[in-house]
Amino acid sequence: CIRDRFSMVAVHFSSPPRIDASLEEWQMDRFRIESVVFGKENHKGPNDLSGRAMVGWDENNLYLGIRVLDQKYVQNAGGTNLFKGDSLDILIDTDVSGDFYRAALNDDDFQLGISPGSPNPNQDPEAYLWFPKAVEGSRDQIGIAARSRGDGYVVEAAIPWSVFDVTPFNGQHFGFAFSISDNDNANQNIQESMVSFVPIRTLNDPTTWGDLTLIKTAVPITLLDNVPALNPR
Repeated sequence: CIRDRFSMVAVHFSSPPRIDASLEEWQMDRFRIESVVFGKENHKGPNDLSGRAMVGWDENNLYLGIRVLDQKYVQNAGGTNLFKGDSLDILIDTDVSGDFYRAALNDDDFQLGISPGSPNPNQDPEAYLWFPKAVEGSRDQIGIAARSRGDGYVVEAAIPWSVFDVTPFNGQHFGFAFSISDNDNANQNIQESMVSFVPIRTLNDPTTWGDLTLIKTAVPITLLDNVPALNPR
């Protein structure tokens, strides 16, 4: 069972990438993160908030390489409130075949947030797991590197598969949605808007998420809809 309408692929790394926010080792598809799924009234266009995401994997980690356009970086929150600042959001259903039609979260559905840093990128970055509730809390074992650019920021992350209680294999697939949250108000911790790869994303309904497939075979590098590539450096 695959929700292939909104699908990403994660390409296998034969050698793990350096987690240094340079993205020089990333030669794979760049997926557009730009569908507004929250706070449409606060979203001022792609320069206010949008991104490109690359996904990789090996036997130890799920890797993310993200280039974000964001005219104003604000992240003064942390822990369970991490989403109330500029941050990344990963939803993953580790048993999508077993509960394909289940429109509610259960203990194989995970929501993970990543802060690039507070108050600036790469200053005390952190990760926080909200779901499943039984194991909610900070995840210090996740490697995160971030850096600021004039028009946004870059994030690179290595997420151990143990965070999701998964042993990965070639061809494995998951329910998946990747999103970016934005706050432009330096005086208040608030989630003003969110853009996602999955335009129908609803947090509490995994049937609205997309799909992620792990592959080892190299594929031609493309950017969806022929949008020019953003320089990740």
